[in-house]
Amino acid sequence: MSETKKDNKSSWNKSKEKSDTKSSSKPKEKSIEDISHGLSVPNIDDNKLKEVFGSTKAITLYETSRILNVNASVANKFLQDLESKNRITKIGGYSGHYIWKLIE
Repeated sequence: MSETKKDNKSSWNKSKEKSDTKSSSKPKEKSIEDISHGLSVPNIDDNKLKEVFGSTKAITLYETSRILNVNASVANKFLQDLESKNRITKIGGYSGHYIWKLIE
């Protein structure tokens, strides 16, 4: 029978060694604050806020997402910012499904 010669290193080890050398040359000094991921929270003043949410009975996360045409994580950040600036307040809800109202 014919004998086949086997390599000591398999192909997955070779690619792993190459990727290790590439990743070691890149600095890993970026913090979470430095990375924005291209997401920005809409900047809406008080007058515009009443126009945007004036016709809605209850301000919810997904309603805000639909109105502003952004994804839910951006809408959540937007609502948290409004709450920290005392422009809205929680009036109900549970487990992340909260309901807010405008403070007038």
